[in-house]
Amino acid sequence: MTSNIYSVLGLMSGSSLDGLDIACCRFSFNDNKWHYHIEKSEAVPYTAQWHQKLARAHLLPSNELFRLDVEYGQLIGELAASFIHKHQHIPDLISSHGHTIFHEPEQGYSFQLGKGAFIARQTGIITISDFRSADIQNGGQGAPLVPIGDELLFDEYRACLNLGGIANVSFNEKGNRKGYDICAANQLLNLLSSEVGLPFDDGGALAASGHVDLGLLQQLNSDAYFLHQHPKSLSNDYVVRHFISPLLSKQVSVENRMATVTAHISQHIARSINHLDHGKVLVTGGGTHNHYLIESIKKLTSQEIVVPDQQLIDFKEALVFAFMGMLCIRKKVNCLASVTGAKCDSIGGVISNP
Repeated sequence: MTSNIYSVLGLMSGSSLDGLDIACCRFSFNDNKWHYHIEKSEAVPYTAQWHQKLARAHLLPSNELFRLDVEYGQLIGELAASFIHKHQHIPDLISSHGHTIFHEPEQGYSFQLGKGAFIARQTGIITISDFRSADIQNGGQGAPLVPIGDELLFDEYRACLNLGGIANVSFNEKGNRKGYDICAANQLLNLLSSEVGLPFDDGGALAASGHVDLGLLQQLNSDAYFLHQHPKSLSNDYVVRHFISPLLSKQVSVENRMATVTAHISQHIARSINHLDHGKVLVTGGGTHNHYLIESIKKLTSQEIVVPDQQLIDFKEALVFAFMGMLCIRKKVNCLASVTGAKCDSIGGVISNP
C-alpha cells in the first residue's frame, strides 16, 4: 500500500436481509481531503436458505450460533474471493461489516456474524471486521458508524440520510458530527410486502394504493424510543418487539398498513432534518428506490432532497465500511464519540491476517 492511495474491498450486509453488498473502492488523499471512487460493485442476493438462517439466527442456541458464525464467514469469504477473481483486481485489504444478530450496547455488546479471520483465510488478504466493539467498550452505542464517512467524504451535504432496514441520519452541528438511528424502515415495508408474496414494494406502489390508518400510525409514533434524545440506536430485536408485532396483529389491509408505515417513516425522517439550516440532504440505501416514500418525505420538509446515481444509492454503506477499514489500518479515528456518545473517539476494527 502506498501512503495516500488505497484499494479496499468493502462488504456490507444490512438488516433488510436482501444480500451482501460488495464494493471495490479506491481512496486517495490530496488537497487535504479524502477522495473516493467505487471501481466495481455487486449485490449478491442471499438464497432463500441463507435468508431464513439469518432471519432466525437470534433464536439459535449458542453452539449453533457459533457454527453459523463460521459458516457465514466462509460464505462471505467465498463471495469476496469470487468477486476478486471475476474482476481480476486484488485489493490492499478487505473491510467487512458482517451481519448484525444482536445489538445491545446498554448490555455492553454487539454481535456481527462473519469473523474477519475466515474471510482472510479464504482470500489471502488482510481483513478488518468487528467495528462496533471498541466504541461500546468506551460507553458508546457502537452505532451508527457511517457518519465518519459522511464527515470526511460527503461534507458538502447538510445531512446524509440512509434508508436501509433501519433509517439513520448524520449531520454536522456546531462543528461536531451527530447521528442516530431514526426509525425502522425497509424492515417493516419488506415484511408487509412478503404478505402478498413480494420481496419489496416496487416504487412504493402498494403503499400509494392504500390509506393511512390513524390508530395504527399513533401506535407506531407513540413508542418510547422517539422520546429519547440522541445518541441512540435501534436493535433488530427492538424493532421486532415494538414495531413488527403491532403491524402483524392489526386487522388492517396490507395496502393500508404500507401507507401507514410510509407516513410513520416520513414523519420521523422529516423531524430529524427539519431543525437543520436549509441545505442539501443526500439520500441513499434501498429505500431510496421507493419513489412514494421519497415523495412523502419531500412533502414534509423544505430541505433539498438529493438522490444520487444508483451505484452510490446501493453501495454507499459498503463504500464507507471500506473507508473505515482503511482508516483502521492507518491507525486513524474511524468512530466518532460525538455520534455514539462514547467517552472518546476510537479506532474500531479487528485486523485479521491471512
